Amino acid sequence: MGENADVYKNLRLSICSEHRRALLFSLNEGKKPLAALQKELNVPSPALIHALRELEGNHLVRQDRVRQYGLTTIGRSAVRKVIDFRRVMEVLTKHEAFWSEHDLSGIPDHIFDQIGSLRDATLITGTPPDIFKAMRRFVELLQDSTIVRLVSPVYIPNIEAIVLDKFVSAELRIELLLTDEVLHHFIGEAENVSLKEAREIYLKLRVLREDPKLVLVVTDRFMALALYRTDGTFDHSSTLTSEDPEAIAWSRQLFDHYVIESDDITF
Repeated sequence: MGENADVYKNLRLSICSEHRRALLFSLNEGKKPLAALQKELNVPSPALIHALRELEGNHLVRQDRVRQYGLTTIGRSAVRKVIDFRRVMEVLTKHEAFWSEHDLSGIPDHIFDQIGSLRDATLITGTPPDIFKAMRRFVELLQDSTIVRLVSPVYIPNIEAIVLDKFVSAELRIELLLTDEVLHHFIGEAENVSLKEAREIYLKLRVLREDPKLVLVVTDRFMALALYRTDGTFDHSSTLTSEDPEAIAWSRQLFDHYVIESDDITF
């Protein structure tokens, strides 16, 4: 309890004062003397010195022998937490309705904590009469990729054609994690001969043990995420997408979580 109290105290100290927060962000770039901090932050000297003393007293900042201020190990950790928190809030407020109106249970807490990685993501939404705009764009992006990893509890129209017809190259790799029902539908729609050949060359199929409550695709070019509504229905009309490497890496982490939650199949 004492250790957690110290952490929360340091976070409050970092966040609740504009001067202290500005100092920490500035020193996160490297050590600086008092004069440089005064010039950069344009803060009156007494207020700046008071903020520095508070940070020093809580072991977030220290002054070295040549009178330059720098972050301690604890200070660097606190700054990272503040930056992470700010990034998370940016993502949640940018697409507030998307996050608040959907079931987020399919995203484990330790991965959701890094949701700030999606800060550059774009929300594609369909409205009447084109409610499938988001899903169609999803499929278009899928066709232009060479490495595809998909988690899905819903059948995506023409997915077997994309897999068997579009991906006919030694450079292409596909890994599908599907629920049992969707997997059987996929196999039923695909030609068994072509499917067996594909599995020998570039296709991996795994069956999910439980409904993941999301559709996720991670490729070499982009990521896309679609979710269930809070009423339990899948939302075909909203897809969050990004081509940012950080967002792709976040999605790969989520995909790897579901690899663990799935089993290889043989047929």
